[in-house]
Amino acid sequence: MRIEELMLKNRDGKRMPATVSLPDGVQKGVAIILHGVGGWKDQNLHVVVASTLAEEGYAVFRFSESDAVTSPDGDFFHETMTQYGKDLEDAIAHLQEQSWFQGTFVLIGHSMGGLLATWYAARHTEAVSKLVLLAPAISWKMMWWGQLPFALLTIVRGHVMKLGIDGKKYLLSPLWWLDFFTFDGYAYARKIDVPTLIISAERDHTVAKPREHRIYTRFFTSAEHSTISWADHDFTGYESELADTIRKWLTSS
Repeated sequence: MRIEELMLKNRDGKRMPATVSLPDGVQKGVAIILHGVGGWKDQNLHVVVASTLAEEGYAVFRFSESDAVTSPDGDFFHETMTQYGKDLEDAIAHLQEQSWFQGTFVLIGHSMGGLLATWYAARHTEAVSKLVLLAPAISWKMMWWGQLPFALLTIVRGHVMKLGIDGKKYLLSPLWWLDFFTFDGYAYARKIDVPTLIISAERDHTVAKPREHRIYTRFFTSAEHSTISWADHDFTGYESELADTIRKWLTSS
């Protein structure tokens, strides 16, 4: 496996750190990994998944969005899903110019990155060959009981605290919530007909629970659901099991 570190720029000139893991042998395909809000490309689950898939013959690309907590020009306070979507489009435009790019790709997203991956797959059905969602957010419509009151409090207060790298806490603007309300995974899922894998963490009580993910699979044309026992939202300590689950599914689907 060969690893290349890159520094991309989005359409506004803001830098986005990126990593490409290239296989040593014959390349089977391309995979793109998206982190969640408050996350970054080098979280352990992303590193382990990328390494496993590269060993299986995939060229794996992961990047930190322009406003991520580790991005050099980032402004996490004003981060939004809409801006993340633009960053993803800019990153893919760069990938399309690379010699190892093969036209279509497996799109993998964690948490809010899973919701963004669903959004992108619904808009670019010809580009995504398979979709993998790791403890994905779904929609504010299924979060109203817990998150809507919290969102209203955040809007009134003017910020919310988010845990980021090395245990540091970061402020996130209430504009993030207002933007998030415009994203709906249920609507996107109905437009997606590629093989889809949804992986839940058993002890996840953040953006969605395993039972909600099981229901979510019914909105896709062809989706499977799996749960990693005892895992938390970031699959801490279960990254290898997570990566093996993805690898086996890619091989068999």
